[in-house]
Amino acid sequence: MDETLLVLAFSFGLAFFLALLFILVLRYQYDPASQAMVAEIRRTQEPLECFYAVARFEVSQVNGRDFTWRYFIVSVRPGAVTIYPRKKRDTPPFAFTPDQIRWFGRPQKYSAGRNELWLHLEMDGCWHLVKFHLYQGLMRDLVRGLKAVSSDDLVTAYRRRRPYIHAGPATAHPAHQDIHGAWTLDAPVTLYLMPRFLVILNETRVLRKIALEAVQQIGAFRRLDEPSANGLVRFRAEEEVLAFALDKHEDFALSLAEAAKRTLEAPTIQKQKKKDDDDDVE
Repeated sequence: MDETLLVLAFSFGLAFFLALLFILVLRYQYDPASQAMVAEIRRTQEPLECFYAVARFEVSQVNGRDFTWRYFIVSVRPGAVTIYPRKKRDTPPFAFTPDQIRWFGRPQKYSAGRNELWLHLEMDGCWHLVKFHLYQGLMRDLVRGLKAVSSDDLVTAYRRRRPYIHAGPATAHPAHQDIHGAWTLDAPVTLYLMPRFLVILNETRVLRKIALEAVQQIGAFRRLDEPSANGLVRFRAEEEVLAFALDKHEDFALSLAEAAKRTLEAPTIQKQKKKDDDDDVE
């Protein structure tokens, strides 16, 4: 009898907790003030997509600051994508233009639960990785809007097969070899590999981005003049040979080679267009 009462008490407690959680989600998801703001944005700006989300929005500046919002409104227009925070007073919105997007893609196929979308942005000379965590319906809306405002190159890159290659940020020293085979290392930089570019940064500032389709003859090797030092990654790009000394150089070279190869592959073709344009080609 005691065991039965214990089971009933546990079941009641679990049901109460789930009901409370459901009420809290409804309260935030259908917050009247946020929905009113969405309606105002739709009326005044006529965006392609606009919605309020209770999820997660993350911004990470390479070698810079990070922040996360859990309640936000997304507006996608031809000239701008704007994310408005809803629970952080006096915090300005985060906005970028379509021509600042360097890549976007979903690491996993659509699922009924939370879905993830990554965007790389080059803004004000700095590099940002932006992550959206949204449920399936809102994620479809966001992807549809981004595809509508993005260049054909970005949409093509979006359709390439997973997994998308990322490596770094990694500290590296540009390396130069003299006629005697000795290597000289310059001041350190940061290498950041993403699906379309190898990005070279000095602290937070982008020094150079190299399109991966231009990268060839990639190799990884130890220095003969200093075998115990960090190994080197060497490759040809844009009419020159570049070399960098870094830790785990072989892993980085393999990632670079795989990412460069994928930029030359044709994207996966969507076999049948669905009515809701689900943007999933696998």
